Amino acid sequence: MGTGEGEQREGGEKRMRLEPSEEMMYRRMDWKERLLLLFPLLGILASVGLLMIGSGRWRGYGVVVVGLAVGALMVIWVVYRGIQRRIMPIVNCFLEVQRDCFVAVQPFRDGEYESCRIYFEEIEGMIEGKKGKGFYVRISGEGRSVVQRKERGRVIFVSSEGYDRGKFGVLYEKIEEKVSREIKEYHN
Repeated sequence: MGTGEGEQREGGEKRMRLEPSEEMMYRRMDWKERLLLLFPLLGILASVGLLMIGSGRWRGYGVVVVGLAVGALMVIWVVYRGIQRRIMPIVNCFLEVQRDCFVAVQPFRDGEYESCRIYFEEIEGMIEGKKGKGFYVRISGEGRSVVQRKERGRVIFVSSEGYDRGKFGVLYEKIEEKVSREIKEYHN
């Protein structure tokens, strides 16, 4: 599934929908495979360190080699588990701006997804994330907006991963425009 963009009329107004590319998940799977290659190499390095310790003559160097190999194995294991938790199908994921709200379904971790339907009049603030990696939305505690995820809270991060940067930027600007319009109407 490629990056899809659809604009349809809904009540006289255009609706924008983006679907992510699976390329990001393939990149994560590639990284996971590369990390798997490092485990036997570091195991061999640790074995060499143990042989150095056993020889007696290179005991100090052996301890350093084993320590580095074990430390690197632990770091790589943590990174590997983090990547593994974030690999999941993105077939039903999308971002859509509708007339009075926006809807997002996105991967979270461990095979779970988070989804939301946030009405523009309930948005208290929006902040762009670092380096254009998405944006944060803070919603009021009461209202019609629905956020489905494990962690509860009034702030949700909408990730740009898998989406074309230009199209995601246009979608963000469209949401920002609708939110500012709602704020102006509320204050008038």
